[in-house]
Amino acid sequence: MKGRRESGIVPASAVVLGGGCGRRMGGNKLFLSAGETLLIERVLSRVMPWFQETLIAVGPDDLESLERLLEPVRGRLPVRIVVDSEPGRGPLEGLATSLEAIENEWAFVIGCDMPLVQEAVMRLLWNARTPQSQVVCARLDGFLEPLHAFYSASCRAAVRKALASGERRIKSFFGAVALTVVEEESFRFLPSYRRSFCGVNTPEELWRLLNPRLP
Repeated sequence: MKGRRESGIVPASAVVLGGGCGRRMGGNKLFLSAGETLLIERVLSRVMPWFQETLIAVGPDDLESLERLLEPVRGRLPVRIVVDSEPGRGPLEGLATSLEAIENEWAFVIGCDMPLVQEAVMRLLWNARTPQSQVVCARLDGFLEPLHAFYSASCRAAVRKALASGERRIKSFFGAVALTVVEEESFRFLPSYRRSFCGVNTPEELWRLLNPRLP
């Protein structure tokens, strides 16, 4: 029912995709600080209470640095880190590696630069699944949102096939699976729902995202 708030752990995995150069940000977003807190720590603190397990997918070059950064908070944020099987193939490789590592049938996949992900928005997507669904994602302003979406482990073969053909974009395999699209109208009763989908590409965007009252 609209407006009804649900609670409890979602029987799925949370996957945070790291990696990428973040050229406009001046470095990998995995290692970006938001005030005195790591951006990735903000993301993890939000999603971990909602799911049975949480994974971070990274390239091999980032593993050691990420392990070192997370060491002080691992007791509070017991995440599992998975490493891309074949680095340099973009977010699609991170998705493939994660779907092969999750312990559940479903994964909620977001970027490491999405600190304002909202539980109510996530649950609306989760509840939109049908028995046939393999991917559940939102469409905002006419565009599908592949980060901040649910993926079934049954997508693995289609993802690997897209990678083998040279694809790097997550949406590249959507035509080969059963896609459930949640239109923007379904979210309009949730206050500030669009902020849940926001990622950051520059330090200025991050500052304004975390301080919405700035001019």
